[in-house]
Amino acid sequence: MLFNSWQYGIFLPVVFGIYWLLPHRLRWILLFVASYYFYMSWNAKYVVLILFTTIVSYIAAILIEYRKNVTCTPPPRVR
Repeated sequence: MLFNSWQYGIFLPVVFGIYWLLPHRLRWILLFVASYYFYMSWNAKYVVLILFTTIVSYIAAILIEYRKNVTCTPPPRVR
């Protein structure tokens, strides 16, 4: 599916409409599924790439949040 295809012309308004009809807590699931569908509609091999990117981003976000909440004390000075 290309950005200038008629399939995308239908896909975008449908996803946009469903997005605003869903409760806020479920919207991320729709975007997740729609993005996977969009990438897989052109070439199914790209699901591996987007899955890898999703996992790496998720782990990085968890680590960033963990490091933000950990208080770091500077090491004692050695003389």
